[in-house]
Amino acid sequence: MNLRQFLLWFHLVTGLAAALILVLLGASGAEMVFENEIDHALNASLYRVQPQDTRLSLDELVTKAESANPGARATLLNLPDEDGIACVVSLKPPQGKTLTVTTNPYTGEVIGSLEHANSFTKKVHQFHLNLLLQNRETGSLIQAWGSVLLIGLAITGIVLWWPRKLWSFGGRKATGRWSFDLHNVLGFYTSVFMLIFGITGVVIHWENQAMQLVGNLSGQPLPLPPPKPSPAVPGAKPLTASAVWTAATKAVPGAKVVTIQNLGSVAPLRVTMRFPEDRTPAGRTNVYLHPTTGEVLSAQSSRTAPAPYRLVKLWNRQFHTGDILGWPSRIIAALASASLPFLAITGPWIWVRRLIRKRKVTP
Repeated sequence: MNLRQFLLWFHLVTGLAAALILVLLGASGAEMVFENEIDHALNASLYRVQPQDTRLSLDELVTKAESANPGARATLLNLPDEDGIACVVSLKPPQGKTLTVTTNPYTGEVIGSLEHANSFTKKVHQFHLNLLLQNRETGSLIQAWGSVLLIGLAITGIVLWWPRKLWSFGGRKATGRWSFDLHNVLGFYTSVFMLIFGITGVVIHWENQAMQLVGNLSGQPLPLPPPKPSPAVPGAKPLTASAVWTAATKAVPGAKVVTIQNLGSVAPLRVTMRFPEDRTPAGRTNVYLHPTTGEVLSAQSSRTAPAPYRLVKLWNRQFHTGDILGWPSRIIAALASASLPFLAITGPWIWVRRLIRKRKVTP
């Protein structure tokens, strides 16, 4: 068996072993590229609002949300990036589970509860991460090994099909080989994207190990862990949402507040922020504040973070989802991801057709 025969055998066996998981990864990944837009479209009655000239302050927004749910206290705010999208507020009642609602940022009107929302995109997201298995770690590990196999398929595919005429489809005597030709052409021209999906998927799963490796190679420190709760100040009141916003934007000028967590809690307030060049919807800048004094306990800016954080947490994620260059790269990522199910199906089908032909030839 020469090298080419071995690579062909490896490509075939790997493709057969990974076919099902790659179909699932590709289909769900294509949807996830535009999951926020799809979610807002499916739940337009909960998210769509009419933009107005001025927004309410965060404190006014919280007051109105709490007034509509007597006894409940706001614990989380998710602020929209678009003018026509509602805010999300999580409320903790005296008893029972947390209620999450959408509110109009211009009027404070509570639009509705996300308990009644179409959860399609959230289920697809979790499916992509852990196959919706009860044991999430097992599901995540299966997905990670699917990414490993995808790397192997991408590399062997490039080597195997490089010498071929990559734009040709069959010929006069090539009846029935359309799937073979299309698999070769599509596989070769998407192989770079498949390699990116595979490598970044592996890094996402083994994130801590990846940061440690980058830290060792670059000589730069790892990001600081979240701070522990600070001693409570006797008689001090929890910081208001507006005060949190002011303290966070002062700590990291130029970044926009996306999410405020742990409002009204004794735990450090976590503020997630995003710079204009940060394409990740949730942002990769984090500020932790003392819950009553507003003292900055920790601030990790995506602009000044050490290499392990920027490579693994910021850039890796942007490459994986196609966010790196905005809409153009997102569209390309969605199309490349959508092609993966086709490749995963046509690969085994080519093998099956060969077996059928051999049996017909054998006397």
